Amino acid sequence: MASTTCPNCQTVLAAGTTTCPSCGNAQFSAAGSGAPQSMGSPPPSSGAQPKPQIKFDLASLGRVDRLVGGGTLVLFISLFLTWFSYAGFGISGLTAHGYLYIVLIVALGIIGLIAAEAVGVWKVPESSTISRDQILIVATALNFVLVLIAFLLKPGGYGFHGVGWSYGAFVGLIAAIVAAFPLGWPIIQARRGK
Repeated sequence: MASTTCPNCQTVLAAGTTTCPSCGNAQFSAAGSGAPQSMGSPPPSSGAQPKPQIKFDLASLGRVDRLVGGGTLVLFISLFLTWFSYAGFGISGLTAHGYLYIVLIVALGIIGLIAAEAVGVWKVPESSTISRDQILIVATALNFVLVLIAFLLKPGGYGFHGVGWSYGAFVGLIAAIVAAFPLGWPIIQARRGK
């Protein structure tokens, strides 16, 4: 059976398809009449390239990317939650530990990288000296170490006895573990096997 290609998104279509199932663009007859077979967008001009549609495709992400991205997103949100409490007052992780802004920036980078790949806008070049997985391993490990330090070092000092953890600290620590574990565990197993 003959097939055609959607001029808008380059999806391969079966012959006789009137609307692209990927982008919804109306397809034109092969006879060259230039008239759309169904109602839809106007035909592209002969000299202009059609603009590719940007569509977030969660299915294009693997299980590891979903865990890393989801864990990092939850970690990002947790930085604004109450991490520590003292005498009925709570403070966020960012307020308690200024160095957690590093975690905030790195988390934005991780989320941006995974989202750019899911949308199809950008990928780490294959000619890059460090791979995509190496970038994600270093970034998630850095976030985990900084969050663990922030979790263990409760703010306080002289006269501040009774500072306790709040829900945000636990959410942040668990999210940092979830984000780092899928990339770090295979490395740990490989080192044990040597």
